[in-house]
Amino acid sequence: MNYDSSYFDKVLDRRHTNSIKWDKYGERDVLPLWVADMDFPIADEIRNAMLERLEHPVMGYTHASENLFCGLRLHLKEEFCWNIEKEWIIWIPGVVAGLAACVRAYARQGSEIITNPPIYHHFFQVHDQARHKLVEVPLRVEGKRWTYDIEAMRKAVNENTSLIMLCSPHNPTGTVFTPAELREICAIADSVGAVVASDEIHCGLVLNGATPHKPTALAAANSESVVTLMSASKTFNLAGVNCSYGIIANPELRQKFQAACAEVIPPVSTLSYTAAEAAFASGRPWRQGLLDYLRGNYAYLVEEFAKIDGMELQSLDATYLAWIDASKLGLNDTSGFFESHGLGFSSGEQFRQPQHLRLNFACPRSTLELAISRVHAALATLA
Repeated sequence: MNYDSSYFDKVLDRRHTNSIKWDKYGERDVLPLWVADMDFPIADEIRNAMLERLEHPVMGYTHASENLFCGLRLHLKEEFCWNIEKEWIIWIPGVVAGLAACVRAYARQGSEIITNPPIYHHFFQVHDQARHKLVEVPLRVEGKRWTYDIEAMRKAVNENTSLIMLCSPHNPTGTVFTPAELREICAIADSVGAVVASDEIHCGLVLNGATPHKPTALAAANSESVVTLMSASKTFNLAGVNCSYGIIANPELRQKFQAACAEVIPPVSTLSYTAAEAAFASGRPWRQGLLDYLRGNYAYLVEEFAKIDGMELQSLDATYLAWIDASKLGLNDTSGFFESHGLGFSSGEQFRQPQHLRLNFACPRSTLELAISRVHAALATLA
């Protein structure tokens, strides 16, 4: 199959498919540019593998196949020079579920959990407010790049810090953190005996070749305190058949994580395993075509937002989620204003930045062109 730009240019009608993304606005003429799933067809190789599995009429409880592990192991070795062992892997139905399991496993009663806004909203939600205190240490902007405030992190940790939750590559800012930055955060965690939970769900979507992703566990001087959470779902557009996994080298941390999962998390579904196995085995050509297309979409946005006063497109290294600073517009309800003009962005408020917007550009170029025309029309009403 030739996964060139024409493949990703296809406009697919996702209305009336029970799509969370497209059903949000009902019959209103609002472009859904919010939740992180793509408007692209999945790889034919993945779809065919799922159809082949459906030839068998029984969909019972399923475990991960040896082929899936081998495919994942080869993928991690080729992508990150990371050699993992089979026993390190715990299969889970989603990274958010993995974050919740980390809180349950490692955050003792009355302890503190640190995270760094602006960040994916589930990082604010997975803890138990009655049992834990969430400490927010905001990222800082260095030049045009969002990164950790190392000194603030050093001041925030104490003997009561049990868990630090990272997102790398970062959602929503698109930063790929350097190995030195990740190593420093892990050293801060080690200084007080805290566990680091690293959500790396976007690691397969690095658009900037000058900023390769480094798994936190590889960057850390002490990988024994790091829990890595990954998935094929974002990279291969498999959000609805999500097969995620935790990678935990430390046997004690792994046992605690498995126990937490057994209490509250259901098993991975049969077709999710099938889709992930096919993605790692045969999805490389589709993914390369996707990355080329996303780079083109991002370049288009850079060019267009350079012409728009009052809205600054932040630079990004990874993800298909553009982070836009609209604070100069001075709007009381930034996302609500654009929604009234037919644009369904993610509100920056959920990331702790109310005057920012997040735009999902994993869509056909024609959709982005329509979105930009609506941005211009909306701003014209403010003149």
